[in-house]
Amino acid sequence: NDFAEYQAVLSGLLGMTEQLQLPQPWHLCGQSTGGAIVIDYLLTGEPAPQLGEAILLAPLVRPRAWWRSRISYQLVKHFVDSIPRHFYANSGDAAFIEFVQFRDPLQAKVLPVAWVGALSRWIPHIEAAPRSAISPLIVQGDADLTVDWRHNLAVLNDKFSQPKLCLLEGGRHQLVNETQA
Repeated sequence: NDFAEYQAVLSGLLGMTEQLQLPQPWHLCGQSTGGAIVIDYLLTGEPAPQLGEAILLAPLVRPRAWWRSRISYQLVKHFVDSIPRHFYANSGDAAFIEFVQFRDPLQAKVLPVAWVGALSRWIPHIEAAPRSAISPLIVQGDADLTVDWRHNLAVLNDKFSQPKLCLLEGGRHQLVNETQA
């Protein structure tokens, strides 16, 4: 219902790492929405002094064709709670795509409309966040059709001090499940 819920979970996780006295520094790595969670933490939270590297893989700031999604959200939010999720070939690894679509029990088959509403409130929140002195590593594929990666990289370049960018030619959205090439 709200992206602040992700921050509460991350805060709880970091609290547990402290309680368990896990080795430091603590590195954060997030893929897509996981990247959005890390971005929000770095820009609007109080990053732990134990924080090491921050790695953002195809991070979400704004999805591709966001204007169309916003219009669709406004049209359907009063009538439905969820819409069927469409799976796209967002990796060059055909076996991974087949697994995600048909055998992965953790993949949601619907997209909650409330999540889109939460995203629509989060995007301006993160785009208005103050600049951070942190320099994350951003890994992004130039064939990603899930996030608006050009816009996202411009926002992240503005929000972070000298982010390190690794732009992967031909890389799609699922970078940790991409082809060897």
